[in-house]
Amino acid sequence: MKPATIFLFVMALSLTLCAQQKGKKDSSKVVDAGSFGIFVNGKRIGTETFRIEDKGDMSIASSQIKVDDGNQKAEQTSEMHVSAKGELRLYTWKSIGPLKEESVVEPKDEFLIQHVVPSDFKKQDIPYILPLATAVLDDNFFSHRELLVWRYLATGCKRNNEILECGPSHYGVLVPRQHTAASVNMQLVGAEKIKIKGVEVELNKIKLDADDVQWILWVDEQYKVLKMAIPASNVEVVRDNEPQPPQRAHP
Repeated sequence: MKPATIFLFVMALSLTLCAQQKGKKDSSKVVDAGSFGIFVNGKRIGTETFRIEDKGDMSIASSQIKVDDGNQKAEQTSEMHVSAKGELRLYTWKSIGPLKEESVVEPKDEFLIQHVVPSDFKKQDIPYILPLATAVLDDNFFSHRELLVWRYLATGCKRNNEILECGPSHYGVLVPRQHTAASVNMQLVGAEKIKIKGVEVELNKIKLDADDVQWILWVDEQYKVLKMAIPASNVEVVRDNEPQPPQRAHP
């Protein structure tokens, strides 16, 4: 994989790309878009539709999640604005149903603050002593995990003769829905052959450990997440578009 490919998928996080984008602030490019199917015990219960755009000096990631587990329906949206330096500029979340709630995270001085409007409309502000470069990893929005993968590739890896070498990396994250900060660890395990929708593909396997919960993410050679799983909870998240014919993973 050529070095330029990495920069394409970590444009919001790479200082190198920030310099390259000078004079191109009016440009806009879709970095990734699609949907993830959400499965629990093999049964599909929901869909996350997402879109990640690069606008030169800012990247915008928007998502909509709809869940119907047979007992209750829920719908939520989120939108994240991240500068080319990897700093959070704005994060909004809304619950459309069954309850109407919303919150906004934005910078305040050198830290972050969250404005919450719960279903009872009793507004509250929650300050966090967290740097602006803190990653948002909100509940239910699986595309946020892909963004963290790109950050990992940009900050936790180095290139040696066209091969990415990645060690373990530790990140502080904000979980707005829980009104809390957390820490996560991410590590590239290596290439693994798995079947997605009946097609065998060789993908890069990455472990994400967060609050005693282990996620497994499988990433293709373009650094797009095709599948995620929480083995302990029998949860799987699979990209809806059909996987490509078998090909070798290039970490």
